[in-house]
Amino acid sequence: MIDARGMACPQPVLLMKAELDKTTEGVVSITVDNKGSCINVKNFCEANGCTVSVKELADGCFQIDAAKGYDCAIVEKQPESAANVVVFVTGECVGNEEPELGKMLMKGFIGNLKHVSPLPKTVIFVNNSVRMVTLNLEVAETVKELEALGVEVLACGACLNYFNLVDELKVGKVSDALTVANKLFGADKVIRL
Repeated sequence: MIDARGMACPQPVLLMKAELDKTTEGVVSITVDNKGSCINVKNFCEANGCTVSVKELADGCFQIDAAKGYDCAIVEKQPESAANVVVFVTGECVGNEEPELGKMLMKGFIGNLKHVSPLPKTVIFVNNSVRMVTLNLEVAETVKELEALGVEVLACGACLNYFNLVDELKVGKVSDALTVANKLFGADKVIRL
């Protein structure tokens, strides 16, 4: 049992990854003390082929059990796009001189992503841009359209925790720093906003 209580992102995911890397077949368990870390570890394990169960403990912590090597499911191959383009959204605004104009420009940019070719493979929201997939319902609806077209949408778990928005996520999945780093380093092209 890994005890990751009190550890910040991405430490719980890294501890789980290290233990899963040593395991061919079995169950690896970890305890975390916040919902963001719970979601990050769960998503990481599922993305790496594990069957996952989560149990909320009496003290408010979460126990995540990841079974590796037992699942015989056939994973459907996703169609490949022409390029692995990742859009990395680091704030609510384009530029910083005129915040209201910057928010309007960002909304327009996000809205037009569905019209570009090739579509981005992933859109990642970090820092205060997580407000666009939580509190900003208009932008969240636009991002849902992208997701419906097959674009993966990720929101930084540590950022959601920081702004107390984990339970407000309207679209996409909560992600962790390791997954984000892998998406950025594995991309053919990264567009940073």
